[in-house]
Amino acid sequence: MHDHYKKDVSHLKMIDVYRIIDLYGITNPCDQHALKKILVSGERGHKDIIQDTQDVIDTMKRKLEMFAENVK
Repeated sequence: MHDHYKKDVSHLKMIDVYRIIDLYGITNPCDQHALKKILVSGERGHKDIIQDTQDVIDTMKRKLEMFAENVK
């Protein structure tokens, strides 16, 4: 059930955010940026969880703006 959420990573020693992006074929740069922020929100040392969450929201708003730009 829901196999599209699962990836076989048994051949890997570790997984980082870039491997996840690759495994799931995430090609949109806004999605890549937001995912990175979500996965380590508040843990990167220079921004807290609130700022990282706001950055994700801002990035997704930009993604929506880009969609609107493309249909004009």
